[in-house]
Amino acid sequence: MTIENLQKTNLPNRDKSREMIEKEIQEKLKLYHTTTKEKWEKIQEVGAILSERELVKRGLITTTQLDDFETTSTGHMDREENRDDYVFASHQKENYGDVTLEIDLEALNIPEAKVSTAGEWLMFADTEEAKQYYQDQEIPASQFISYLTEFLQTLPDTEWFWEIKNKEVRDFFGQAMKDRAYNNNDEKFRAYWKLHPEILFPKELPLKYIKQAIIDEQ
Repeated sequence: MTIENLQKTNLPNRDKSREMIEKEIQEKLKLYHTTTKEKWEKIQEVGAILSERELVKRGLITTTQLDDFETTSTGHMDREENRDDYVFASHQKENYGDVTLEIDLEALNIPEAKVSTAGEWLMFADTEEAKQYYQDQEIPASQFISYLTEFLQTLPDTEWFWEIKNKEVRDFFGQAMKDRAYNNNDEKFRAYWKLHPEILFPKELPLKYIKQAIIDEQ
């Protein structure tokens, strides 16, 4: 059983025009980048969220700090795949950091911005075929909303994308993990990660694209 052949509910109305569906997605879609209060202060000083590579290039962090999660959340595999030159964002708020920055959707039109529709699959890509699958799932960020008009219709319920933490998604993830561990089958596992696309902005994301900063004062 994959996402595609589960009983579908709460889907986009197929009687609506594509234009109307895209408009509804634009109204619902949010983009977030999570950080800390200390980093948010530095971001405001610099005038942009910088990629890890850009931070090193400008002397704001050193190469000896790259393995320190408090300094950078970019991983070794990201560096191997040249993803360290991107600023990452998600359509869901993350569970770390005390500052959540909401990004204007206009940022999707930044040249060379892209979306990994395979989500964080790269972390599990241990073969050349798996890496090729990841690369094949990348699209220009400017096509993201158009992509979603098609992708959401493949889900049993569109809320699987908008509300990742619901029970059905957790159950599906459990099935995916079992298939991966016991049956050497990654079909569901790949489908699960497509619910977590990564939005990547090259080098830096200027402050003009930050709609608001949501600060956790606790």
